[in-house]
Amino acid sequence: MKKIRFNSIFKTSVIAVFLVLIVFSCRGKEKLPEDLVAQVNDRYLRLKQVEQSVPDGLSKDLALSLKKNIISRWVENEALYQLATEEGVELNDYEKFLVSEYRKSLIIQAYLNQKLNKNYTISQNEIENYYKDHQDEFRREEDEVHIIHIFMDQYDPAIIKEIKNADDLMTIVKKYYFDEKSNIEQPNGDLGYVALSQLPEKLAKVLRRMKTGTISRPIKTKEGYHFFQLIDRQKKGSVRSLELVRDEIMFRLKKRQRDKEYADLVRQAKQNVQIQTYLSKIQ
Repeated sequence: MKKIRFNSIFKTSVIAVFLVLIVFSCRGKEKLPEDLVAQVNDRYLRLKQVEQSVPDGLSKDLALSLKKNIISRWVENEALYQLATEEGVELNDYEKFLVSEYRKSLIIQAYLNQKLNKNYTISQNEIENYYKDHQDEFRREEDEVHIIHIFMDQYDPAIIKEIKNADDLMTIVKKYYFDEKSNIEQPNGDLGYVALSQLPEKLAKVLRRMKTGTISRPIKTKEGYHFFQLIDRQKKGSVRSLELVRDEIMFRLKKRQRDKEYADLVRQAKQNVQIQTYLSKIQ
């Protein structure tokens, strides 16, 4: 089911990850730490630094793969860095400026984390009022289906027979640990609402013909066998229920409060310094 994708966790953070590793890469002749995971000459990388670079919420296998990748790239970067410095390569003024600005951004973020509230209280009434006032923002842009999914890479007659006689596909998911076998390419379990356009056409075609509550026959693809239970179907233009968008509304309201606190903090900071700009010079 190759079109089902979760947002990439790597693309937007990879530069920051490696800059952080460079900043925190240790050197010197002090006693080596017990959590040492890589060393290039007198510089080393600690497990704590690697783990801090891995986003929360990843599966165990995915987190392990990312850690190995970070360590491998750190070793490559460190070896190249040491070779470059030995040959006298230095940063130009603009590159030094970028390093200074990145260090500054880390300090600013640490400061904001201390000053800005992390536990905003959002009432049920605020959530409901926001939902009523912004319903157009929660309209579906295309047809969606709420589905439970099982993927099997091998044909198993016993499990397929159970699926055929089942009323609830989630019982099979739990019984045979399909949820634990779930991955980005072939997610198993309750997938919530999914746009039909995000599914391979062969699977979407079956779902368009299914009745609510029914479980599909085995759908064979080159990867294996798929089973779906259609829980609900919603047309383009329908409004998502409050329960479906509650977390998103909560996030928006908390962000609104954080943005207000941030604006107040910036205003306070500007009042404590002398500021002068020379915009005529950039024309």
